Amino acid sequence: MKKKLVSLLMAGCMMASILSGCGKEAGQENGSAVGEASGTEAAGEKEAEGGNGTEPDNAKGEMPNLVVSYAYAAVPDDLDKVEAAINEITKEKIGCTVTLEAFTYGNIDDQITLILSSPSEQLDVMFGRFLNGMASFVEKGQLTPLNNLLDEHGQGIQEVLGEKYIKAASLNGECYGLTTCRDMASQISCMFRKDIIDELEIDLSQVKTYDDLTPVFEQIHEAHPELYVTGGSAPQTRFLVKNYGKIDFLGNLLGVLEDYDKPVVTNLFESEAWKGLVRRNTEWNQAGYIYPDICTDSSSSVQMLLSNGVAASYFQVFKPGAVVENENTVQNYELVAAPVESPVSFTSNVQNWMWAIPTNSKNPGKAMEFLNLLYTDADLINLFSFGIEGEHYVLNEEGFATDGPNTAAYADKASWKAGNAYLSHIWEGDDADLYEQLQAFNESAAQSCAMGFVMDNSTVSSEYTALQSVLAKYEVMLEWGFAGDVDATIAEFNKALYDAGLQAYMDEKQRQLDEFIASKE
Repeated sequence: MKKKLVSLLMAGCMMASILSGCGKEAGQENGSAVGEASGTEAAGEKEAEGGNGTEPDNAKGEMPNLVVSYAYAAVPDDLDKVEAAINEITKEKIGCTVTLEAFTYGNIDDQITLILSSPSEQLDVMFGRFLNGMASFVEKGQLTPLNNLLDEHGQGIQEVLGEKYIKAASLNGECYGLTTCRDMASQISCMFRKDIIDELEIDLSQVKTYDDLTPVFEQIHEAHPELYVTGGSAPQTRFLVKNYGKIDFLGNLLGVLEDYDKPVVTNLFESEAWKGLVRRNTEWNQAGYIYPDICTDSSSSVQMLLSNGVAASYFQVFKPGAVVENENTVQNYELVAAPVESPVSFTSNVQNWMWAIPTNSKNPGKAMEFLNLLYTDADLINLFSFGIEGEHYVLNEEGFATDGPNTAAYADKASWKAGNAYLSHIWEGDDADLYEQLQAFNESAAQSCAMGFVMDNSTVSSEYTALQSVLAKYEVMLEWGFAGDVDATIAEFNKALYDAGLQAYMDEKQRQLDEFIASKE
């Protein structure tokens, strides 16, 4: 398989401007959570035990087996076949086998939570979504510290990601997660069915903000009342506020920077920007634009809602190549994107999706060897991204990946998840200089003054737990416009937050942020 130049890899991943800032559904049973103190201690002990990459089964002459989680828009039919091809590589290069635990974007959060809360459930390598940052996982003792493992078995990862990206996934000097080589800036777009936009002759170049979408939604709703104008699944809610004005959510929304240039922590849910978002989305909802199960549906990916003729659009991360990447998972329709706001780099861009080694791992050392391959081995990266060459994809004369005879059986076509995407093929339809465009996109993004900041929740852990319960009750319902009496519900929400300890939590976040800012001067 064709490999990209290492120089391109390094250019794409080590950007100096950044960081100056269920085919095989897991059969989990819910167990007790790992205690904070005992869990963290156990994590350190396990790293020491597993750091040499050996496993007791080796004494019997058996290869260790790694259980690896991964996420798809829909679990592929040929998952077993791709897993077998992955095993051919891992057996030869690092002496282990791999079992893939496949989840969808809609259910991965709940499934990973179940696994991590059951320490006896084996999960050696985890690809997961850290929407609220990684600190809560660390405090529960659910993630293995990676510094020593990186030094022993992850030299390739260190070279690819560089010190800055590794530090951005660190807490108190210890790395707990590995970001992937992808867009490191946040910009949201609304992905529309192109046939509808063309039919109605809508000029999406005029869309610059979320408010600019209102007349577009109105026009689509009038022409196609059989469709919800925009859809999504339960984990999607924060796409609407992930890149809103100049707000930096500082990992978990509990105390934010309303202006990412100013390190002043305030309550997002009292801000006029957030209240305006809720009021506008309530108007969208009352007009019938929003998929009514958007707060509860974890079974359908956003792409499947559009593919199945339920919705005309969905909100999605925007970056160079985003349209082609999304078309690869949407069936039946071409897409066109309307980016909103401007790209900005936050710590959450690094931590949003990461690879990690849970403390559930039976072999942390071998797990790190596997992760090292995901950042250095083009064959393995392309298998995860596109499936088996000649079957799920082929290379055309120009060297682009394109549909193979059985693409539908492994139709992921998303290389951003597989560690080092810059070693992967470029899909037909994207520009040959896609990775240079991605680098330019990252470098063009504004950068938060809090870039690299990760809050340690340990001193306010009880407040954090109580606040999460309040968020779960109110946030999604408000942000998608299901509140009814908006002003009264917002007031009730904020009272509940302060009763749960929001002020103490924000004070501690401000203290830690001040120390972080001072340490950079």
